[in-house]
Amino acid sequence: MDVSDPTLIMGLHGVFHRHPWIDRVLAENDLEDEDVFSLAVTRAEAYGWSSTHLGHGTLDGSRWGHNDAGEDWTEDNHVRQLAWLQVAVEEQLHGQRLPLLPVATVLSDVLHHMGTYTLTGLHTVVPLQLSTDDGLVYLSQAADWVAAAGPGPSADCVISVAARDSAGLATRAQDVNALILERSLGRMAIHPGNPSALAGGLAPLLVGEVQTEGMQNAASIRCSLPAWSLDSAIWAAEVTVASMRDAGVREPALLTISQNGDALTPDV
Repeated sequence: MDVSDPTLIMGLHGVFHRHPWIDRVLAENDLEDEDVFSLAVTRAEAYGWSSTHLGHGTLDGSRWGHNDAGEDWTEDNHVRQLAWLQVAVEEQLHGQRLPLLPVATVLSDVLHHMGTYTLTGLHTVVPLQLSTDDGLVYLSQAADWVAAAGPGPSADCVISVAARDSAGLATRAQDVNALILERSLGRMAIHPGNPSALAGGLAPLLVGEVQTEGMQNAASIRCSLPAWSLDSAIWAAEVTVASMRDAGVREPALLTISQNGDALTPDV
């Protein structure tokens, strides 16, 4: 993967159950071929974040161009990579942040459209070279949103970050930790100890094998959030991305956040 590649990949992991009536309704409306790709295209266009309409010029304010998408909706109560999306981030973001929350919102909408799901983790390949440095006000506002995300108790999770040696992330890991604490404004706690025993919320073989070739794990952080939800997980990812950028990382990186594997949360 080129260090200037604008590819962003996100996968949501967890347990999925199709609506018991969805296959009948799809068949009645000649929609048996609906999948994450087609539904994500439709949803992104509805929000005005992307368009696949050809011959109409570039969508004003476009956040990304679609590349690929997929799903694993096996219903066996095991953690699966439920839905993933690969996009090319608009390289002239006009002050916009990297679209982590919009991409996650599209994926979550698709899953809710087809069934119910329990989120246990997510992974994302992030083009950090496109990250802007003007998101601190947003992170502060989002921290207040996350603080009221649920009544508790706090949720244990593990954040891991990986990059190629040329990114210098391994030598900046302590700086990233310190910046996460600063940028999370007291809404996230970092705990000592080996986090590997807690990381049970991700399916194996994360989508993005080509884009992550040569990346090495630079840090795994055991932390806690006020509550576990897609909103809080994405906010934690955005805090981590901002911290990596502010620590001087300017190349694509892989970030994962996984819920404590001891128990599954209720459907979101």
